[in-house]
Amino acid sequence: MIAMRPIREYDVIDLLNNGRFEGEVEGYVVMDGPKYLGHMLYRVDGAVTQVLECGVEEKMFVDGAVRACVAAGENAGATSFRVNGEDEKLAEWKNVFFPEAQGDVPNSSIFHICE
Repeated sequence: MIAMRPIREYDVIDLLNNGRFEGEVEGYVVMDGPKYLGHMLYRVDGAVTQVLECGVEEKMFVDGAVRACVAAGENAGATSFRVNGEDEKLAEWKNVFFPEAQGDVPNSSIFHICE
């Protein structure tokens, strides 16, 4: 079973971040049972979740990992998100799902209430 587990140990986040991203960085570890599949780094800056890095190798897990970061940001009060276009996997994800998007994308574009 695939699981997105929040990283609670800030020394682990610091190791993954390696000083590249400023501010309070948070993260997820993506697991398949005991098997490590990768990690995600993000931060919530006011009303925007910034997905900073995708360390997930398998493309089929990238969408779920991005959505986990955006959901965590939404739970913290963010209403929109953006992905780091310098990260190859995140840029590809954005080009697949939001090729025309400029700037921040509303959370409602990936999470909406079924009626």
